[in-house]
Amino acid sequence: MAVKGVRRLPIWIAIVVPILVIVLACGPGAEPTPTPVPTATKAPAATPTATPTAAPAATATPTRPGPLATPTPTAVAVATPTPTPGKQPKRGGTLNLAVNPVPPSFDAQFLSVSADYFQATTKLYSNLLLNYTEEVAECDVCSEWHLENNSKTIVFTLIKGIKFQTGQELTSADVKYSLRMLMGDVDGIISQRSGVIKEYIESIEAPDKYTVRINLIRPSPFVPKILANAMSAIYKDGTTREGLKTAPAGSGPFLADKIVSGTTWSLVRNPNYFKPGQPYIDRVEITQVIDQVSRTAAFLTGRSDIWVRGGQIPEQFVPAFFKLADEGKVEFQELTGGTQQGGVWMVVSKPPFSNLKLRQAVNLALDRKRLQLVLTGAIPVHPQLIVYTEASPYATRSDAQIWGVLPGWRTGAEKDREIEQAKQLMKDAGYPDGIDIEMDVRPDEPFPTTSQEVQKQLVPIGIRTKIKTVTSALQSERQANQTYAIQHWNFVMTTKDPDEVIGQYWLTGAARNITGYSNPQVDKLFVQMSSELDVAKRKQLLSQIVDIIVLQDAGYAPTTSAYVYGFWWKRIQGVTVGQTMHSSAGLLRSDRLWIEQ
Repeated sequence: MAVKGVRRLPIWIAIVVPILVIVLACGPGAEPTPTPVPTATKAPAATPTATPTAAPAATATPTRPGPLATPTPTAVAVATPTPTPGKQPKRGGTLNLAVNPVPPSFDAQFLSVSADYFQATTKLYSNLLLNYTEEVAECDVCSEWHLENNSKTIVFTLIKGIKFQTGQELTSADVKYSLRMLMGDVDGIISQRSGVIKEYIESIEAPDKYTVRINLIRPSPFVPKILANAMSAIYKDGTTREGLKTAPAGSGPFLADKIVSGTTWSLVRNPNYFKPGQPYIDRVEITQVIDQVSRTAAFLTGRSDIWVRGGQIPEQFVPAFFKLADEGKVEFQELTGGTQQGGVWMVVSKPPFSNLKLRQAVNLALDRKRLQLVLTGAIPVHPQLIVYTEASPYATRSDAQIWGVLPGWRTGAEKDREIEQAKQLMKDAGYPDGIDIEMDVRPDEPFPTTSQEVQKQLVPIGIRTKIKTVTSALQSERQANQTYAIQHWNFVMTTKDPDEVIGQYWLTGAARNITGYSNPQVDKLFVQMSSELDVAKRKQLLSQIVDIIVLQDAGYAPTTSAYVYGFWWKRIQGVTVGQTMHSSAGLLRSDRLWIEQ
């Protein structure tokens, strides 16, 4: 399969370390059920006072995809042929995946603290829209969709006869309920990944059994993108998170066969799946392998078929991955431009980091070059302020405009001077003798290693941190409640759209605003940005927002971002890469994948 836009690692890396010579053991482990935490159901920015500029109304049958605000209707649900020319999909076989962790329940909408959850839960559910390639959103349970009311209303016509695994038909009531659940309107708990749609949706109507109308506050090319991610799953009307602990409530291509809590998920083909001929694969075997090195070994030795997450490949194994690619045994895709928002996060809404000078001191103290080596070793990285590196059309600065230029990004003797400035800021902030504070760390790599490096770098300016190890469930709870103080963390994005970045993390009361950050100017600029369809104008507004958050308010201390890679064995056919490789519902659903026996 030809892969476009591939960037290879420097050739010297590929010959430095020999290929893995032994198979490492795979050790299962348990993962507790995350505790959902109520958050605000509406952010102030969601209701603009000014009337936004309306986008042109889309016709019911557009002739080209255009921006995502312009739909690409699917006339009927049919099996989509493999993108590999000259080959036909084959039935049968087992897809094997090694993940960390396996999901503790069947809740696709709210299990979001680990991207590996999506590999399992997504296969059990359907969406309104799916994303298989690039940024194209196409119908899943709808036969067509179009825009009305000057692009402020999205109308979906549902396919008749789609059945949940319980045998009940999927209708507009189920879709409406599921979207309201994502937004927090059902039980007050907002989906951390897809709940951002609450910033756009005025109301949802189900005028008849097979029609759904989503009325938007303002026209938005972003809403279809977020509806096409793995977390925007459709549940049966009345589904509860408590009920999802014991049974799924979906209509996806696979059914739960044998689930061993904290160890394995075995899924089988759904014989009643509504897409003719799909899925092609008989079974999916998902095994929890906590240790990162063991997960890597599982892929390199063929016991796991897809390295979905890319990114954090243990450095010693990087040559092995690309050796397999050079030999034509695996395919890979590099996703550049912005899928991770990484840095040192501080709760800015309460002491001690409500003190701007203290946050500025942290930003100046970080040695990004040293942290980069610890984080990714020889894997290429690029500076980012909020997600976007210079490879993205939404990058607000190039590498050369960040390294050695912006506060905290200097090196050598200039970094030494920044540390002295940070010490003075500590005194000015009222901490002449320094401060002792806990730092939350999740135990899976690379976070213990990177957090220890951050810990070392803060000592010279008088910030003495004590590592507090937290589970993914506890971390999610503490982030939502803003009861942690400081942590080094990477947030993985589900789209590359700036509306997700700002709307999820930086709006007042946003679903994943883990710092308590609030700036009315950012809220106002976000409304303008999200109403704008022109990329250049959106980028200009984003640049203003980023400068306010990062440079003016020191909302967090960003660090470098690695290129994200996805690998899969060549025998796995039908792989397509959408907005991201870790949360694109099309790839993770696996209904178009087939195995070359």
